Amino acid sequence: MRKRKYEKQLKIALSVQFCCAKATTNKLRKYELVVVGASVAAEALTTELGEMDFEGKVLVVERDPRMPYERPPLSKKYLTSNGEIDITVDWELDIELVIANATKIDCNKKQLEFETVAENKTDTVAFDKLVIATGATPFHLPLEPEGVLSLRTIDDSELIRTSAQATGSVGIIGAGAIGVELATSLREIGVKVTLFDKAAAPLERLLAGHLGDTVTTWLQDLGVTCEFNADLVEISRTSDQWVISLGDGRALSFGTLVSAVGARPTVQWLNSSNLLTDGQLVCDGLGRVITPMGLIDFVYAAGDVVTRKSDSGDYFRTESWTAAAEQGKHLAEFISGTEISENEEPYFWTDVAGRKVQVLGRLHPDAKLEKITEDPERKATLFKATASDGTVGWIGINSPQGIAKLRMGLQD
Repeated sequence: MRKRKYEKQLKIALSVQFCCAKATTNKLRKYELVVVGASVAAEALTTELGEMDFEGKVLVVERDPRMPYERPPLSKKYLTSNGEIDITVDWELDIELVIANATKIDCNKKQLEFETVAENKTDTVAFDKLVIATGATPFHLPLEPEGVLSLRTIDDSELIRTSAQATGSVGIIGAGAIGVELATSLREIGVKVTLFDKAAAPLERLLAGHLGDTVTTWLQDLGVTCEFNADLVEISRTSDQWVISLGDGRALSFGTLVSAVGARPTVQWLNSSNLLTDGQLVCDGLGRVITPMGLIDFVYAAGDVVTRKSDSGDYFRTESWTAAAEQGKHLAEFISGTEISENEEPYFWTDVAGRKVQVLGRLHPDAKLEKITEDPERKATLFKATASDGTVGWIGINSPQGIAKLRMGLQD
């Protein structure tokens, strides 16, 4: 049953008070399930457990005092609406939510240590099972000075919007999904935008090099200045401007500078836990953590924090909202002992210059694109991408119905 916002906020407050009070009495409370991180994966996990009538006590530990909320709108509608849309998420499962920084996992004792944000007090709880869903943290290039903005939280989104509106001009480093979404949204609210990337075109990783010129044209038509194949030599700051010096001798200035070059799994707090392999949180296909000493059958992970190991021994990560949600759902099925649903085809979507771009399946750089459908009035096109090894992927431009049919297996 969905909780009302005031009920959820009351429960958060009571959880913080309870945990702090418990710390003073040294009485350790035990939970059937502890989840670290109120992420997309955690929401999917708890929602699925709620639908399965999971009756165990559940604690969620989250450091962001404004969580849980939906993250995808932070670079899109939440930013352009001046924060007027509600992106709050209401948990389906009856849980306790404590605002705290997780600091240590003791696998031998099955205990989690954390520091509450409001009270700055250390607390410890015991668990039967623990799920790590801390997501990823934006990283910055070595040449980026302090003060360059990035996007991860609702506070970040609000800071980018207010700074951009105040200065009137923004430079964005990185033309991946977050970079192009920010560029699109900031242009919609009238801010001058320059988009940088060392790649030859935007969305290079997402689209595997396809449609680069097309997406660049969309952005330029929207008024975005595109600086691709960019050689960033130096980033400096004057009293009121950021200055990017390029390898061709030019120096471009902006009132606000945002880094969108990527994110790394939030695993630093696990350094003393003996759960990391070569600095990564490695899991099997079910989400169980694998350490150099073997599999830990009561510690799991889901979402952007996870690194998986392929059959060939290579490590890989999948960063997307849909992948995180699917991992959370499958983990709930495994924990509850129900049949695990089949994996869906990889799927990702983004909004670029007024167009919805959807990718289904795996795209290869050598794939040949074939137009399957086209509707000029709607600026809609559905492409089939067939690789040399026969692998087929799909790219939809304003084609949600076509992609939906493909996901349901109704179209070849």
